Amino acid sequence: MIGSSLAVLYGIALVSAMGVQSARAAYADECQTPDGDQGQCMPFSSCRNIEERLLQAQKSGQKVPPDYASYLQKASCGEFNGVRHFCCAAAQIQHNSKVMNVFKDEGFDCGNFLSQRVANGYEVKLSSRPWMALLRYNQFGESKFLCGGAMISDRYILTAAHCVYGLQDALYEIRLGEHRISTDEDCRQQGRKKKCAPPVVDVGIEKQLIHEKYDNRHIMNDIALLRLSKSVPFQKHIKPICLPITDELKQQAEQISTYFVTGWGTTENGSSSDVLLQANVPLQPRSACSQAYRRAVPSTQLCVGGGDLQDSCKGDSGGPLQAPAKYLGEFAPKMVEFGIVSQGVVTCGQISLPGLYTNVGEYVQWITDTMAANGL
Repeated sequence: MIGSSLAVLYGIALVSAMGVQSARAAYADECQTPDGDQGQCMPFSSCRNIEERLLQAQKSGQKVPPDYASYLQKASCGEFNGVRHFCCAAAQIQHNSKVMNVFKDEGFDCGNFLSQRVANGYEVKLSSRPWMALLRYNQFGESKFLCGGAMISDRYILTAAHCVYGLQDALYEIRLGEHRISTDEDCRQQGRKKKCAPPVVDVGIEKQLIHEKYDNRHIMNDIALLRLSKSVPFQKHIKPICLPITDELKQQAEQISTYFVTGWGTTENGSSSDVLLQANVPLQPRSACSQAYRRAVPSTQLCVGGGDLQDSCKGDSGGPLQAPAKYLGEFAPKMVEFGIVSQGVVTCGQISLPGLYTNVGEYVQWITDTMAANGL
């Protein structure tokens, strides 16, 4: 709503000025504000002070004062996906307010899990990890699940960029609510009664959104969002996982001693398990991965696993690295996706090196901005 009325609020001059400047910067590029502060090129909903001023003007129905319109004109750094961007001082950057309103809504039921324990060996209980998604590809005329992901809203799946990059034409569908791939109906015995999960939901993909700075060679910024072709209602076996949307949760990523990886073991070679599995994996110091991969490991990655071969070969490429955590002051812990299975985790049962996982907390800004730009 704000976007459509921006031109009215501070005049047409800014729009034309932005047309000139749009080639100058890209999303999140470093820049300098008109006040001389270091900042980044961000959509207005991610810049606290600019959003507040524009909302104030919108509520009053008056134009922004000429001096602030001039400030905005100087601060404008581009228009991407039809959304105006401004150079926002680092201290003013906030997670995109439009998406945060969704994540913080009382009706948004994320991260509810039945049990941390697994039933038979590594098998999870039916419908106990309702955010799990399977990515389906058409390879040489054959349909295959080659990656995993996690549902984070009724319209978006979070996965790894390497599961999408170069595979855009092959990737065509997401499966939600699955437990055992080979059976049409997933059931469990409870005494004399048989309890069954509702049917799986297969849904098409409207947009494949790879991180703009994904480095295919070094597997950096290995994160992508898939916008579903339609909204999928939450039900018992299909619900989103929570994200580390607070500073406290982001800091926790480095303090959790044991994580869970969940999946069917789907890798580029195809699924290795018919049933949904879970393994416990320990957090490792980044130095362990620096040694294993012979390179520096930045804060955008977590080093997890290794040692006992119960590694994320039980998980999926692109699937979630998760742990229960206190979420937005709620009493019961919620399951939070702290990482995405990224690199070094496809050598199941061979040398057990720790794996590199995309550190989701470092990308919540990108996630919220990308969702806001492409439709909630």
